[in-house]
Amino acid sequence: MGICGIVTTPSGKPVESATLDAMISAMSMGRNWHSKSVCEHPISFAAAAPTCTVSVWRSPRVVVVCDVDLVNMPELRNFLGSESSDGSPAEAVGRIYLREGMKLLGRLRGSFSIAIWDVSDETLLLAVDPFRIKTLCFAVSPEGIVFGPSPSAIFRSGYVEKRVDPQAIASYINFHVVLAPQCAFLSITKIMAGHYVSWKKGLVQTKQYWDLQYTEEAKDSENSLAEQLYSRMAEAVEKNSTDVSMQELGCFLSGGTDSSSVAGLLARTGKHPVQTFSIGFGEDKFNELEYAHIAQKHFGTQHRDSILSAEAALDIIPQIVAAFDEPFGNASAIPTYHCCQVAKSSGVNVMLAGDGGDELFGGNSRYATDKIFQLYQVIPGFMRRGFLEPLVNHFPLGLEIVNKARRYIRRANIGYVERGAEYAPLRNFAANKVLAPGMPYRDGHEDLLAIPRAYHRNAPARSELNRQLYVDIKITLSDNDLPKVVRTSEFAGVNVRFPYLDLPLAEFSGRLPANMKLRGFEKRYLFKRAVGKLLPEEILKKKKHGFGLPIGVWIQSHPKLRSWAEQILYDPRTYQRGYFQREFIERLFKLMDENASSPFYGDVMWIFLMLELWHRHHVEN
Repeated sequence: MGICGIVTTPSGKPVESATLDAMISAMSMGRNWHSKSVCEHPISFAAAAPTCTVSVWRSPRVVVVCDVDLVNMPELRNFLGSESSDGSPAEAVGRIYLREGMKLLGRLRGSFSIAIWDVSDETLLLAVDPFRIKTLCFAVSPEGIVFGPSPSAIFRSGYVEKRVDPQAIASYINFHVVLAPQCAFLSITKIMAGHYVSWKKGLVQTKQYWDLQYTEEAKDSENSLAEQLYSRMAEAVEKNSTDVSMQELGCFLSGGTDSSSVAGLLARTGKHPVQTFSIGFGEDKFNELEYAHIAQKHFGTQHRDSILSAEAALDIIPQIVAAFDEPFGNASAIPTYHCCQVAKSSGVNVMLAGDGGDELFGGNSRYATDKIFQLYQVIPGFMRRGFLEPLVNHFPLGLEIVNKARRYIRRANIGYVERGAEYAPLRNFAANKVLAPGMPYRDGHEDLLAIPRAYHRNAPARSELNRQLYVDIKITLSDNDLPKVVRTSEFAGVNVRFPYLDLPLAEFSGRLPANMKLRGFEKRYLFKRAVGKLLPEEILKKKKHGFGLPIGVWIQSHPKLRSWAEQILYDPRTYQRGYFQREFIERLFKLMDENASSPFYGDVMWIFLMLELWHRHHVEN
């Protein structure tokens, strides 16, 4: 799960062991997880996880606590040579820090959250891995600094008052997650991917130590680049599987190109049995077991799948609410958690996931769609503004071709970030009709898209496509998909690794020209050529889906879920929070019923359901 701790100021009181125990309990959710701790005033550190990824090390000069899942520990031990004694990751981190300072972060290959207390400098250093697979947040008070993987551990310290941040709640309603560095609670800050924080005598500094650079410098032939990509993918899967027995190792298998290629590359290592796990649904539109079975047969994996019903999902929802300290509206957390449960019941302790492939190699449909809008900007401005747009606006509304032309021009004249957010609740609906009086962003005075706009503007990339990929790595991946998979797997007692986020592979993607990711309107151009001989043709040609969930359909048409949703959203206390308006929810139910063929309004309703359930569990306790 992660690490937690307290460092007090010189005037602060020593931390009692009961306080640290309470923080450990919050991290492990009361379960019997592996844990380590150290208390030496002014520091109190602890770590807890469902698998053996936590360690503590102390010397006269530093104290280290970490939750790391590194694939290059043998190399780090060789680098240290005879210096290494107990061989723990915390010792390796501490000894490399004593040699190189925070340059040590560049040597770590895998996921990590680390706390280092530099005794002589009286400085606390907190760091997370380049993609924030493992998370850390912190709060500073007059008594010192408190940190943990999530707000619950920080609150259990007793140093920080629990107060909801309305700005973060409005951001959640729009993005269905709270974007870093924001937190749903005031006074708490998340450490962003590829960053570390230093704290010394009450002063905090944040520094970025890694970012994905889009140099697009690769000039080799297409065949050579495809071979290099395949080789790096194979190495990443090998590195992430070599230290786990095949009886304890499994793969998510949705039947898409990412999960199928991970399973296929694992099978190519020659180690058996390769175990794969899938979740299906009774609704054909959402059920992809057909493709998972194609991959399973092609690679000869030992496969298990499970059909998730609406009733089973309803039983899982309270566990999902409990697992996330902040409101989290990605409904696919439910099948992900269920898949991890199935894997755990089969003796699996480590799962390999294919997350990151879309964002690194151009796999999302929106990249191709957005290119259609970019084509409009190729037309000289004087022709667009002086001829085409006046011409289209001259025709009366009502003609479908005119309506389509106007919609196209309108969307083409706004940026990628704005186009991507058009169907978000506070963009698709008027914010002053959704948000309750007094909520931020309600009157349009603040920029709701400030964070994604900044990512797009400051992306270390020349091409528009790579700017888009950069935005999605920061938000879709680090703020959404990774927390979904990591948190639900932890809750099921499973550790997850992400081979495609192996740094040498990720950095290689940055060196690829944009047209090797999106060629014309063909997504994953080079990726598909790299795995062309690995994957079945049916999977190479299938449309992207993933571990989606028909939650909108179920809320709309399943009696139990419909009744459950109404009971929560029509409860008067739901509107005592001051987050959103009852009139909007009533309108949402009406729109859902009027558009029976679309799950859109039910999907939007899910965002508000999870917000209220989060408040009841994590704010009201």
